[in-house]
Amino acid sequence: RKETRGEKTAITLAASRGVTASAVTRNRSEENGTGTERERTTAMTISCIALYAAEAKGNKVIAFKDYRREVQARQVQRFVDDILGGKRNSFKGAKAQEVPPLVNYDDVSYVWKKGDKGSNVIAVAATRWDSNVLAIQEMLHQLLDLLKMFCPSGNIVSTTLALSSDVLKADALRQKQALVLSILEEMADSGYPQVTQIESLCELIIDTPTLEGKTVNALDALLRRRKKEPSGSQEDQSKSATLDVTGAVPWRKPGIVYKKNEVYLDAIEKVSALVGYDGTMISGSVQGSIQMKVYLSGMPECKIGLNEKFMMESENDNKMISTAMEGRPTSTAQKACRSQVALDYIKFHQAVKLQNYESDHQVHFVPPDGEFELLSYNVSDTKNFTLPFTVTSNYKSLGRTRAEMNVKLKAEFPSSLVAFQVIAWMPLPKSTVKVNMNATGGKTKSKYVELDKNQMHWKLSELRGGKEHKFKAVIEMMAATELKGSDREWEKPPIRLTFQVPMFTATGLRIRFLKVHEKSGYQPVKWVRYLTTAGDDYEVRIQG
Repeated sequence: RKETRGEKTAITLAASRGVTASAVTRNRSEENGTGTERERTTAMTISCIALYAAEAKGNKVIAFKDYRREVQARQVQRFVDDILGGKRNSFKGAKAQEVPPLVNYDDVSYVWKKGDKGSNVIAVAATRWDSNVLAIQEMLHQLLDLLKMFCPSGNIVSTTLALSSDVLKADALRQKQALVLSILEEMADSGYPQVTQIESLCELIIDTPTLEGKTVNALDALLRRRKKEPSGSQEDQSKSATLDVTGAVPWRKPGIVYKKNEVYLDAIEKVSALVGYDGTMISGSVQGSIQMKVYLSGMPECKIGLNEKFMMESENDNKMISTAMEGRPTSTAQKACRSQVALDYIKFHQAVKLQNYESDHQVHFVPPDGEFELLSYNVSDTKNFTLPFTVTSNYKSLGRTRAEMNVKLKAEFPSSLVAFQVIAWMPLPKSTVKVNMNATGGKTKSKYVELDKNQMHWKLSELRGGKEHKFKAVIEMMAATELKGSDREWEKPPIRLTFQVPMFTATGLRIRFLKVHEKSGYQPVKWVRYLTTAGDDYEVRIQG
């Protein structure tokens, strides 16, 4: 029974991520006696998973789960110390970010992943098999997301209102070590991925959710919204948990009931760009995703229409194949965008029915309960997106000890939209001793000058579309004779820009419709939001 369950779940996870599942089936048949040990092709086999605290003193181990007794804990510990710690071989002295995600060390293949920005947790999977690295990487990604929901850090109430606002911390995992080990136990069976959905895990490791204390996270909010259901016998609960994992829709439990049926959809885009001093874009890309919060009763069928044009390069003749959908703008955000947008490298949640998407280019799916990412995409062609701001800069010397920097910033979106927290981070020479700033808008306080970090910033709390503001800074420096040779020449690092623009998308992506159908016929409340933010590297070069 375990073999059938593991095979089906492994194939489901592999197929949902674009991985060929035939290797999983082939491995199962060979383990049953139709193949030799050397001929096994294990696409999803994991020997063990370990969680470590990054940059910790003393004991770094948070949890260790051995599935197949093939790799010992001390071997994984040695990998973390020698490779991720940068003590040995070609990675000596390197930071963890510089180590590739797949490393073969002492005849063991290690796949590792660190938590989101601000997290100090590292997940490491080890295997001695010829496993699918991308599938293991995806499982570690889902593991870190699950731990972030089950083990929130700090007293964060805003997680019920914002998506993924919490940060995974090692101390929070240590406080709930038994829960962490239970999650690792249920996620894989004999090294084969089993349960990666939060709903199914709730049934397997949580009997009565504890909502005591002041910490309120997204998981607690999900459980609070539901109506209390009468608990059946232990045998019925066991059958229900098994059906949730092995059924046709393993990511959603049947019989869910909510007092109020609601759907939240957020289209979020992160823009990264390198812009010349004259405002022209040199290079750039957009990382986008559609995040959803679903609080719906029963087993609903959802359908979403996008104005996208999915473009894919043909492997044979290198021609571009495109399919498009037309749609009329229905809101301010939509009117500000183009009618079509080309998306590259689109990735769907496993709940999406790909055959329907290929036929009518509408996203059909039975949604998981709670928060999840419906799809993510990348736009790498600069012709297929526009920057929300035009920024020009100039730096000129006024003598041996004085210089002037001028920056002009203009919002390129409609006047009906407003950007928030627009901040321009500008570099300063190392010899700077004083800065006088003034601008036509925003704040230029003296505390915004950070001489110890060689930077200053200009902050606009709000900026309406179509508006233009100018910034000027007079920089006073030490004489060149007082500086060392390396400090006399200033390379002029680029200006860095951060911002948030609600109800706007750089690619022009929009939601044409969101339909929910359930056999009971209820009408849910639907919310759709758009948000464009700066990526990790939105930079503007300085002239001079």
